[in-house]
Amino acid sequence: MDITWDVAHARLSHDRMLHIAQALISMRPETVTLGGGEPLGVPGLFEIVELFRDAGIDVVLRTSGKSLHPSMVRTLLLSCSRIEVCAMAFTHAMHALHLLDIGAGKLDRHAVFGLDATGIRRGFDRLEDFCATTAFELPRLGFIAFSDTLGSDHAQYLQSLAPQTVRVTVETANTSVVRAS
Repeated sequence: MDITWDVAHARLSHDRMLHIAQALISMRPETVTLGGGEPLGVPGLFEIVELFRDAGIDVVLRTSGKSLHPSMVRTLLLSCSRIEVCAMAFTHAMHALHLLDIGAGKLDRHAVFGLDATGIRRGFDRLEDFCATTAFELPRLGFIAFSDTLGSDHAQYLQSLAPQTVRVTVETANTSVVRAS
């Protein structure tokens, strides 16, 4: 079982967040995805992440990257099993991906992070540049996820531009189509 907690939208007290985290842990999910607005702005987020990790639960962080500070990068890469940087605000997302790539290069272990463009509503032209140029500048980039709202031809075109080392998926309502390498 996987659980998604929109932790940033809740605006709960720290004690209430700890209580909810314990309740979620008692459900024994395999993964908890933390999102909902910008989770990096939630006070005590790292303590919540550690509670899940200490319970053997994988943590996925969904962030716009807006609040990502270089001092957070190492902790996030070591604590989260996956970091999904949403492309809603492309400038913030690119900055965050560069910080994560630099941080991942300093670690002794593999870190999984990438661009989630499934919710993008504008800036489609920037996706082409990202796949053809920026993705090649991020040697530790793990994935790029697109939505099928791009249209299958355009999604396949973007997939063909991206580095072969990057997992590229096109998310549909019911499935995920992965580029065959």
